[in-house]
Amino acid sequence: MSMKRLYWIAISFLFFSCSQQESIRVDLLQNDQKKVAFELEFGEEVNFYADIDIEYKEEPVLVYHCDLLFNGESLYNGGVDPLVTVQNVYDTTSVENGITHRKFYGRLRGNLRGREDGVYAVITTLVKNNHPDLKINKADIVFVK
Repeated sequence: MSMKRLYWIAISFLFFSCSQQESIRVDLLQNDQKKVAFELEFGEEVNFYADIDIEYKEEPVLVYHCDLLFNGESLYNGGVDPLVTVQNVYDTTSVENGITHRKFYGRLRGNLRGREDGVYAVITTLVKNNHPDLKINKADIVFVK
């Protein structure tokens, strides 16, 4: 195993061992629209992460569209750009023959915080432009509680 791979494994382990645990991972390429539910107490928080591997000539338009629900009623309906993340565990970009290859795992802006005890749900859909040079190898949304 290469030193670089060991480094990223160690960083990932440290990142997730700091009181947060990956709760649910959804492959948005396999699940066009996926609903996940969380039982949250008041003030408890779920953060959203993007785990992406894409190739493109022109930077694509990607949106993780989310419907946030509490007891079946809509709290929020909107999207977040999965290419804009904070607290990246890794982010690599390379360009070869005019094709950009980007892989990263980072926290998306925004979160879900329990306003009261109960069941919260998130319905996530991947929205993208259909540019012929766009190749999406991985588009996961990860919910971390």
